[in-house]
Amino acid sequence: MLRGGNPEKLFAEGLAETVRDAQDILDVGTSQRYAKELRPYEGLFKGKNYMAAGYQPSSAYGAYNCDCHQDVQKMTFADTSFDAVLCIEVLEHVADPFATARELLRVLRPAGRLLLTTPFLYGYHGKQADAHSPSHESYPDYWRFTHQGLEHLFSGFRNVRVSPLYGPVEFRLDQFLRERVIAFPLFRKLVDWVDRPKRGRATSRHLLLAVK
Repeated sequence: MLRGGNPEKLFAEGLAETVRDAQDILDVGTSQRYAKELRPYEGLFKGKNYMAAGYQPSSAYGAYNCDCHQDVQKMTFADTSFDAVLCIEVLEHVADPFATARELLRVLRPAGRLLLTTPFLYGYHGKQADAHSPSHESYPDYWRFTHQGLEHLFSGFRNVRVSPLYGPVEFRLDQFLRERVIAFPLFRKLVDWVDRPKRGRATSRHLLLAVK
């Protein structure tokens, strides 16, 4: 999860850019509506057709239950169904990321936008070490992606921008400190001041923005 500061600012700016002119928006591979980083930005989706699609999603979230089941590697939506697609912390959990990239491109309309995040230098975070089902109860953890790997995967898109969300300082702090320590306001300001995220350096996570 994002912990405020510069990483969250970068994500928020990318999200606003992605959904600003979109009417039909797909949030794919999620556990529930407005999960993960999206909950604080739910207001951005007001008046838009937002659809949350998870793999065999749980029905334990009440009003925030997913709208439908989808396998992001082979979705059932028609071609050019959406103006924007959000794919947050999903790519590392799918067996075939190349098929996933093709599907994200297929369901977007011309000039549609993609926002995707995925880890790079990050520990294993599947729910079960021996699991092979991508459901939210027992998903695997297959891959890690450099900025160059992401650019290659999404080369079918235009204007592909891959940015590290965290710099080398925060990456190293992650190894030793709890998230809530880094999120403490004064500590967060200090990290933002000294850290310098840069492509090709140590980072826990990448943000990708692209246009079909």
